[in-house]
Amino acid sequence: MLGRGGKPASPSTLRRYPLGFRVYNVWAEHRERNDVPSAEAVAQDCAARGITAQYNKPLTSAYVAGEVDDFERRWHALTRHHAGAQQWKYARVGHP
Repeated sequence: MLGRGGKPASPSTLRRYPLGFRVYNVWAEHRERNDVPSAEAVAQDCAARGITAQYNKPLTSAYVAGEVDDFERRWHALTRHHAGAQQWKYARVGHP
């Protein structure tokens, strides 16, 4: 993975990313059902799944709210991916 300027990203930089990806996956599930997912609901769902912040502290709704712009950007970039996953899921369970 390359960072800014095309140089390899440092391990300390990469450590920040996995949390954001896990939280995005939960947020995306909520986004499939609601155009404006509740930051509180996403934080609670993360807690129920054992997704925590640094030092095992619970994720806050403020953290989720701070990521919403990036999550929306990702959502729109991956819209076709999300739609394809939904169609495949419904096809597997026999929905039209």
